[in-house]
Amino acid sequence: MNRTVERAFSILQLIGDSKQGITLQEIANEMNMAKSSAFVIVQTLLELGYLSTVQNNNKKYCLGIETFSLGMKYVNDMSLVSQCSLHLPPVAEKYNKTAFVAVLNGSKIVYVYKYVGQNAKLASCALGTRKEAYATSLGKAILAFLPWEEQEELLDKIQFQALTQYTITSREKLAEELKKTRERGYSLDVRELEDITSCCGAPVFDYSGRVVAAVSLSDIYNENLDDEKVAEDLKVVAMQISKGLGYMPKC
Repeated sequence: MNRTVERAFSILQLIGDSKQGITLQEIANEMNMAKSSAFVIVQTLLELGYLSTVQNNNKKYCLGIETFSLGMKYVNDMSLVSQCSLHLPPVAEKYNKTAFVAVLNGSKIVYVYKYVGQNAKLASCALGTRKEAYATSLGKAILAFLPWEEQEELLDKIQFQALTQYTITSREKLAEELKKTRERGYSLDVRELEDITSCCGAPVFDYSGRVVAAVSLSDIYNENLDDEKVAEDLKVVAMQISKGLGYMPKC
């Protein structure tokens, strides 16, 4: 077995297991290798996009988007996308909307699946696109169901910006919105990301009960549309997907 390749994958696994990122010195210590040797491998993975630096702390490393992209080639054949492609199209067709699936990457979401209803008016956001979690129904659906400490840590890192006049631009207001989202089981984005769109989202849980993704239905904003009715139907679909991933809701 090639020693350098083995170490590269071991470093990726080590960083992947670190929730808050890890420094070069910590990598060298954990791997029992010279810091200079660790630097060469880390720098190569960084340049290739398989590693990234933690937001607001360039001394710590986390997994990069290329690692995610590689993983998604596997996931596409596995449960998450398979379950979403099974359950989302019918509800998207029912409401003539576009369905999206996203996962959290730092303080942003990454779109990993899309289904455009036959009569849907909205088909934006290519797969792999990243958006600010705080301004999307997908992001809020995930953030709301994170463990408390993780949620608090992420909220502290968000750099709020008004994307439209309706965007939430403070930590306090977002925390309040996440509380509402957790209580009702779904999230709303009413012209927060884009002035012409509205979306509802719902969380997806894995076998361990952890939120791993979110699903949404998006459309051109219509003040006469009952987003809450759509969201309730989406909650049912999200639960079907979660159960397909092995999730067992508590009684």
